[in-house]
Amino acid sequence: MKPIVQATQLQFGYGTHAVLKDVTLSIYPGEIIGLIGENGAGKTTLLNLMLGLFPANHGQLQLFGQQPGAPIAKQKIGAMRQNDMVIRGVTVQEVLYLAAAQYPEALNVTTILKSLDLTAIAKQRLTALSGGQLRRVTFALALIGNPDLLFLDEPTVGMDTNAQQAFWRRIQQLKAAGKTIVITSHYLPEIQAVADRICLLRNGKIAFQGTFQALQQQYQQVEITCQTALPVSSFKDLPGVTAVTKTGPQLQISSEAGDATLQALAPILADLHQLTINRESLTDIFVHLTKGVLA
Repeated sequence: MKPIVQATQLQFGYGTHAVLKDVTLSIYPGEIIGLIGENGAGKTTLLNLMLGLFPANHGQLQLFGQQPGAPIAKQKIGAMRQNDMVIRGVTVQEVLYLAAAQYPEALNVTTILKSLDLTAIAKQRLTALSGGQLRRVTFALALIGNPDLLFLDEPTVGMDTNAQQAFWRRIQQLKAAGKTIVITSHYLPEIQAVADRICLLRNGKIAFQGTFQALQQQYQQVEITCQTALPVSSFKDLPGVTAVTKTGPQLQISSEAGDATLQALAPILADLHQLTINRESLTDIFVHLTKGVLA
């Protein structure tokens, strides 16, 4: 399958300050990419290069076989950037009509207002909206051109819980429709839940790209809890075990090599009751990755 985004040895910087360093990334049709990293890692800069807002200093970048910013590519892209568009005196439906006029195959404004639960505020001026409402309008603007590729930069900031849940339901619908989506967010549980692949930027370079399951295999920290009559000494020398605590019958084992520890527990499983195994979340692993625990 041919990628719709292809970045090869991409570099960008301001003067002597390098922001992106030899970034190589392929994005394929129909997948959701979670682009994560610390503040200043280069996430928004990479999105801006893909949007054609400024050129790379070195390397190659193509979207739909075109240079970023080319008319053919622009017609197929929607973007939800961090800064919401607030035009004084303009209402929600007016800004959507203005945006729709820029695309040959735009969605119906009334339909998108209804589908994103914006009908009730359609005639309100943008300056009168809350932060969460503005984010939902910005999402509508990203969708109005019926794009094949969506860039979403911190999309749920300011949204309440109900709006966030509705947003992620819509993302799943877009994926089911074959759309390709690149999401940057500091809300890592959201990325873990929806991303097909995760791309971690660290100091301007890609430190990891792949599935969350592949990332978990690299970092096998687990917490194992159970009830048992066996003494703590039965568990301390098992492979990978870093700590064992026991309160009454309740036992907790911490391991840095979860698979090895679980294999070692197999012969005594009959003595372990109410067994639970918790692997590290994306948030936990992100902390270790950005601190350099993993290469």
